[in-house]
Amino acid sequence: MSSIAVSRLSRPFCLQREVAKMPIPESKFNDWHGTGADKGSADARDKTRRALMSERSPLEQADEDYEVYLQGSYANTTHTRGSSDVDVVAKITSAWRSDLEELSEEEEERYNDDHDDADYDHRDFYDDVLTALRIKFGSSAVTPGNKAIKINKEKTSLLDVDVDVVACGEYRVYRTYPEGGDEDAEIDKGMHFMPQYDNDRVINFPKIHRENGREMHSNYKETVRIFKNARYYYNNHFDTLWTIDAHSYGIECLIYNVPESILKRTSRSDRFDETLSYLDNADFSTFDQVSEMESLFGDSNTQWSTDEADELITRLREMWDDWYSKRKNAQLFH
Repeated sequence: MSSIAVSRLSRPFCLQREVAKMPIPESKFNDWHGTGADKGSADARDKTRRALMSERSPLEQADEDYEVYLQGSYANTTHTRGSSDVDVVAKITSAWRSDLEELSEEEEERYNDDHDDADYDHRDFYDDVLTALRIKFGSSAVTPGNKAIKINKEKTSLLDVDVDVVACGEYRVYRTYPEGGDEDAEIDKGMHFMPQYDNDRVINFPKIHRENGREMHSNYKETVRIFKNARYYYNNHFDTLWTIDAHSYGIECLIYNVPESILKRTSRSDRFDETLSYLDNADFSTFDQVSEMESLFGDSNTQWSTDEADELITRLREMWDDWYSKRKNAQLFH
């Protein structure tokens, strides 16, 4: 009778190979799932709002309707320890741009009969927002950026974090326009603005984005934070020459399209692994942004590249598979 013999000397080597293939441990995901600091962001948001809405503000003197609210990762509670600036929207609501493509000819004619061109529009509003911020924080701290007005915390003693203020107009997508006019119309409301350095208007729907995110499974937002932290970890602590370029908005939208059957998994490591597997085989042409007002992938200035999404999935899978062999000096940082 023959038998299969195994050298005792070979066993340590076999065990070593098995350890090398162990994935990212659950304890690391427990580090990655939480939010970053909130105190400084809430204070910055409140001070920015007060600056815009104070009696001295030209916005109050213009006697137009507007609103100020938080957007981005802080508003959606998907911010992480790496999150930096706070995003604030200042939007004029008494003047707007309209998308009437879904209206019948009769509805469109009725709409045009009911509305005139505004005397004060989003361009006047932008100038007043800039002035109001400079009155409060000082001219040296407040500078126009391409898409947002920047408030630099290093140049004002009033803020602990940088703030980006998007001064914009309301954007309305009319689904109906009945005889009752705007009060009875079905409208999806967003925002629009023209960047300072190009002529490609930006349109998005941050409030619908926020509402849809709230309706997702309770694990959705922490899964977004896990993937954002995993991206940061890969770029800063993993032994590789590659870099993940995926932006946070793209990651948030990507996870929005993951089925609830995966998001509800209690084990964060299992959820991470299954999410990567799902995304690796998914049909990206069916993926929406969180607002569901536009497809996630495409060529517009508010859509994302499938190449960057594929790179994110490939690199995070690499980190999952090679965690113990390539997490170069990782223990020094976390």
